[in-house]
Amino acid sequence: MAGVSELESALQMEPAAFQALYSAEKPKLEDEHLIFFCQMGKRGLQATQLARSLGYTGARNYAGAYREWLEKES
Repeated sequence: MAGVSELESALQMEPAAFQALYSAEKPKLEDEHLIFFCQMGKRGLQATQLARSLGYTGARNYAGAYREWLEKES
């Protein structure tokens, strides 16, 4: 998916343009489970805050980041 630097424009795209660019359905404002994460947690939090500011009330940050997920999968 998009990096934090392009997230704002990505979330403001028309659904068809989003689908064409990312080969995925654009999240809906009312989606309850829009989870952001990154390697350490900072960018995931930034992405979550940005999504919420654009009206994505279900946006959440996986605070443990990728490292925690990876440790739990092992």
